[in-house]
Amino acid sequence: MSPTHEVLVKQFKEDKVKNANVIVDFLQQLEDSDKKKVKLGIIGLRAIFIHLLKNGDIKTHVDIPDDLMTASNKFNKWLYERYNEAFEKLISLLRHEVRKKTEGGRSFPAQRLQALLDELISDNYDHQKCIENLKEQIECQDFMFYTLKSLSIIVKKHNKESVTEIYMNNLMLMLEQVNIPDVSDSLIVCTKLFREEKDTDGNKTTSNSKLNLSYPKAKRAVNIIWNEVISYPLTGNLYRRCLIFIPEKVIHHLEKPIRLTGFFMDAYDLGGALSLLALQGVFILVNKYNLDYPNFYQKLYGLLEPTIFHAKYRPRFFMLMDRFLSSTHVPEYVIAAFIKRLSRLSLSAPASCLVLVLKFIANLLIRYPGLQLLIHNPNATNLEDDPFDPDEPDMSKCRACESSLWEVATLQQHVVPSISKATGFLEKTLPVIEYDISELVETTYEEVHEKSCKLIVHETVATTFHKPTGLFTYQDDKMSDDWCVV
Repeated sequence: MSPTHEVLVKQFKEDKVKNANVIVDFLQQLEDSDKKKVKLGIIGLRAIFIHLLKNGDIKTHVDIPDDLMTASNKFNKWLYERYNEAFEKLISLLRHEVRKKTEGGRSFPAQRLQALLDELISDNYDHQKCIENLKEQIECQDFMFYTLKSLSIIVKKHNKESVTEIYMNNLMLMLEQVNIPDVSDSLIVCTKLFREEKDTDGNKTTSNSKLNLSYPKAKRAVNIIWNEVISYPLTGNLYRRCLIFIPEKVIHHLEKPIRLTGFFMDAYDLGGALSLLALQGVFILVNKYNLDYPNFYQKLYGLLEPTIFHAKYRPRFFMLMDRFLSSTHVPEYVIAAFIKRLSRLSLSAPASCLVLVLKFIANLLIRYPGLQLLIHNPNATNLEDDPFDPDEPDMSKCRACESSLWEVATLQQHVVPSISKATGFLEKTLPVIEYDISELVETTYEEVHEKSCKLIVHETVATTFHKPTGLFTYQDDKMSDDWCVV
């Protein structure tokens, strides 16, 4: 029985000169038609070259006349040639189903990374698994920096007219894994490196100057990449991913974020899920970059429809809406309109969302004490007497301030105890500190049911006046006069 690849790797580590041909054997396995053997060859080469790179045994080849070469020089040259051969074969395998990531050289292998990413950001092959496998490497600041540089080169040279969905999926997946640190100085502070350099004493060092990780250069690459990405034709799925990712990870690195106005506004005007996702980007442009968009709150108000409780991005919407309505510069009539719209929606909202809605309303009343008159406004006690016009899109004309929270009062008798309890702010003094709604935004029916089942029911609670003796046979029975069991 031939030794396993683990045994071969172990033997190589014990004596690399004596067992050098193991590398050749693994290289040959990469050309085998058996996928299992190819995979074992990749694993073996990876283990060997990582071992050699960590020990500094693979060095950039320097031409030395053959007659002046020592045995050590010849062996190092041979190792370097095999390393190049392995790299080329692994790159070629990216065009096939058997794939695996590779490691760099002594100093950061920018050219090798460029070649690798050129293959990964493919127009024709879905490299999702390979790209996901790079997550650990991209956490290293040097790998992240050179990845951005390589991606900026890729998007600039790519023909926009030939962009495919596969290409965009590969590119987006790679971008979503890049997390650029927020820095105010000129250099990125390296907390973790892919290639750790060594000083003259053999100690590891993380010198920024050696790696030249300049934040302005990384920022320039980000701008190049995203200016291209938002100009590409995007599918619905890619559009959604961009609307989530750009506000959270990209916009503060852009030189002119206001250029994203068209991108976000187009999505905001489309309605549905895209409008919900565009909210954060539009708000950032309004709040931080002075975008003039006076209809922002009117558009947000218009999104409050019954369908919002069934949307995939419901948690995100409520957390963002809570943030948007926290500004002290928002007029009270606007907040009153939101409170009243939420109160009306509570009549048709699913039970799993009602505690969230009620706590949200309570928070707005705590935030704007002047609106607490809505709790006991005697001018509106039911639907017929309510001056509020739910069909009026203009919040200044919907007469929310003249209304009351009679809708919330109807929920005081709700069958679910947690919901009726959440209406307690109608009868008690509102707390000073707002409720934490972050734990409520993703409540499901299963959680409501589980919580209800854990409630303690006292056995002494009466359910009937007389103990029944059968299905229809009990004292003063009236039903059996007209019904019988067949």
